[in-house]
Amino acid sequence: MFTYLAGQGVDLSGDPLGLDAVQLKRRYAICLVPRSGSTYLTHLLKESGGFGFPDEWMAIGTCEKEARESGAPDWDSLLRRIMARHASDNGVSGIELALAHLTWGRQATGRKALLDPAWTYFYLRRRNIVRQAISMHIAHQSGVLHSYQLDDDARKMRDAVIYDTPAIRSWIKFLQDEELKWEREFGSLGIEPIRLYYEDITTRPERAVRLFSNVLGLTETPATKASPIERVGTSRTDEWEERYRVEDADFLAALAHHRPRVHTATFAT
Repeated sequence: MFTYLAGQGVDLSGDPLGLDAVQLKRRYAICLVPRSGSTYLTHLLKESGGFGFPDEWMAIGTCEKEARESGAPDWDSLLRRIMARHASDNGVSGIELALAHLTWGRQATGRKALLDPAWTYFYLRRRNIVRQAISMHIAHQSGVLHSYQLDDDARKMRDAVIYDTPAIRSWIKFLQDEELKWEREFGSLGIEPIRLYYEDITTRPERAVRLFSNVLGLTETPATKASPIERVGTSRTDEWEERYRVEDADFLAALAHHRPRVHTATFAT
């Protein structure tokens, strides 16, 4: 990407926004498995204030714009300047990281280790992997990823998706593989992340905000504001989950022995 930008005549030799001079007190990453509620969580953090403006800044389409505007000549400079640019006034900055971001980061740097152990890491996944896989299946088939996209046309696209046992099983395998890869990432660097679950955050969002506040050392917990992002599961999702658990019971029984440990709920009402 950086070679491409340089070839287009983008000046990558300076620091036009003065971001290298920004001092950050705390940096954190939300490491995510797809369809685990990261959009909902980061909206809570952005609206609460004090946590920076976490987003998937290192997604290839987004970070090209950031590199153009910040003049970053390489991966490390780009990440540093993104964190500085999207920090809150208290010097706290965060980013969402998916495994795909690390893949292209390794291509850009030639390094295997990209995670800085000095950062704080939150790891977001989902306890109910069947429902997560159903969400993946519907999103992949319809192209509708978030509740704020749900106009009439988007609802029709979602409603047109049909049940598919092999597809759901395939997505479960994909999600389990994502979980295993994250465990290897953390283990290779001796990082023990703060583990978060979709079910806890959507049940008690104010407690999620309090957790981030305590871990990141904010002097007080910001108020939790209502989010326009809603859960998009329906009675059809319930029906599909029940049907899948019956039809693929043997696979799910085996999965329980191979999936990374799923922790019990900590945000109980």
